[in-house]
Amino acid sequence: MFKLHDISFQEHGKKIAYDYTIDDKIRSYFNVNNLYYVYYDQDVSTTPMSLAVIPLLANIMPLSWFIGFDVYIDEIDETFYKSLQILKEQFIKFHPNNTLGGNLHVNKIVKNEINGNGTSLLFSGGLDSFDSLTRQYSKKPFLISIHGADVEINDRERWNEFKKFNSEETILDQSRLFYIESNLREFYTYKVDLLVDHLGWWGAVQHGMALIGVLAPLSYKHGFTNLNIAASATNEISYSWGSSPYIDENMKWANTTVTHEGYQFKRTDKTDNVVKFVNDTGYNIKLRVCYADERQGYNCNRCHKCQRTILSLILAGANPEDYGFKVPNDFYKLIFRNFGDDCIMTKGIKYQWTCIQDKAASVDRFFVLNDELTESDAIKRFASLDLDKIVNKNESKVKQNKKRRHILRNKFPILYKIYQKLKS
Repeated sequence: MFKLHDISFQEHGKKIAYDYTIDDKIRSYFNVNNLYYVYYDQDVSTTPMSLAVIPLLANIMPLSWFIGFDVYIDEIDETFYKSLQILKEQFIKFHPNNTLGGNLHVNKIVKNEINGNGTSLLFSGGLDSFDSLTRQYSKKPFLISIHGADVEINDRERWNEFKKFNSEETILDQSRLFYIESNLREFYTYKVDLLVDHLGWWGAVQHGMALIGVLAPLSYKHGFTNLNIAASATNEISYSWGSSPYIDENMKWANTTVTHEGYQFKRTDKTDNVVKFVNDTGYNIKLRVCYADERQGYNCNRCHKCQRTILSLILAGANPEDYGFKVPNDFYKLIFRNFGDDCIMTKGIKYQWTCIQDKAASVDRFFVLNDELTESDAIKRFASLDLDKIVNKNESKVKQNKKRRHILRNKFPILYKIYQKLKS
């Protein structure tokens, strides 16, 4: 059993704190010394309790379903209560090998109405969110960035850097840019990741509901009823993912609607769209697609995400250095290292590369870094790669090793760090 005792507004109404207790049987899944909270950059204390509970439930209910415990609260918004039932059914479809249980017990169901028809967009500064912004731009959306999602709470340096980059983007209306801090990924323990394959609780289950849920108090205060979260894939993706139209667009409260924005566009289509928007408007946009520790400036320029975005920009005829990248001298060598005999590739990663392969096979012109002939040959070679031979190679061994490392890293963090140093 999980029981919510109290919701309080603290620190001049900016922080929503949740006081709850957890039965001993499920205690190992929770960081009991780090209770879930949300911290806004403004006073949200006028939020009705039936809406203020939504950020918590958006994170707790999926745990309830997958672990199988009941949740007890006092009151809830009527629309959101109905949405949770639909969302549970969606996760049952996505995870047929898991037995989903857990029920929500409520004393009072409240019908809420939000006054307004404003628009909001979750904003990370990456390609997906910038692409969505180009289509929502005329609506002057509220842009909301969340500390605790991609950047850890204790990483103030990275977060301050992120805010600095936002302040330098002339396309962004700073008066409609809001920041939220929440321990979304720290209120539970490593055991939660073991609930799903590939140790991917945040990606496979949590992030869509969690990110949208924390917007409820702001939507009430500022009257935005049209919420947008940028899609990271299209309907070509068949594997489970925690953010999709089936999840995001069933996250509703009061009279709000949520759009899984840009679902019809491949990543290369989004790149083309952003480049066209920049060319048409004259705005400069610096994409921030990676959070690697070794990043200097906007991106690390060498990880898989950076490589794919740089190549997409090249194929769109754009100079990646105009979009926040420093292209490595060995860029095309880096690309082909992803497809060697010892590489590991999931279906999701294969989809990301196949999308770019299709683009590479269709273009006649591209942005030349140094030597057109050499780079043209590299692009043709990349387009002809057979990725099906690589996908899921040694999958069972990789899964087993990943699970072992995950447990060791979390149960014995000090010993694991010593092991890593000895290994290097």
